[in-house]
Amino acid sequence: MSTDLREGKQALNPVRGQDANRPSDRLGRFGLVFARLMIGVLWITQLAWKIPPSFGCPANFAVSTSYTARTTGLCDWTGLMGIYSILPLHRAFVNNFVIPNLAWMGWFIFLMELFIAVTLILGVVSRLGALVAILQATNLLIGLSAVPNEWYWTYGMLIILSVLFFCIPPGRTFGIDASLRRRFSPGGAGSPFLVTLVRWLT
Repeated sequence: MSTDLREGKQALNPVRGQDANRPSDRLGRFGLVFARLMIGVLWITQLAWKIPPSFGCPANFAVSTSYTARTTGLCDWTGLMGIYSILPLHRAFVNNFVIPNLAWMGWFIFLMELFIAVTLILGVVSRLGALVAILQATNLLIGLSAVPNEWYWTYGMLIILSVLFFCIPPGRTFGIDASLRRRFSPGGAGSPFLVTLVRWLT
């Protein structure tokens, strides 16, 4: 291999070779893994108060009707979202679709957040998990940022971290995604479409 070609490949892959073992690069990988694990645990902890099949709600799935007339579990925060959402269209969707169907929509919300947590903790299809996290965190920002005593930057920072995970999929470092990407490498076994899909999701 010519010197020019080697230098060109090194420029395109700056973290390979000796650079990948530099302390600063190892620290960066450690930070990425630590961040995805902590955010994954955060999503897990937020499932504890909305365990199915009741999702922490009263027996009749009654939702909160004001900041001072609150219920429990998912019905509490969904009701507040129907009151305080900053976008009228979003507020109408919550009140006219989500709340009347909360007995089964609760399953969708619970499984979606569980999916986010699993993708981050295990580092599997982490880019897809990050995309779903962006959507859910944005939903929470729109729906709950105007609730009294809520710190809207909680949801803003969750969006920012999810965007970073989408742009730099964290499962490629000490995650299942690393194995998937080796198995579905370009030019390897499998259809080109499947290889492209797997590598995008990871």
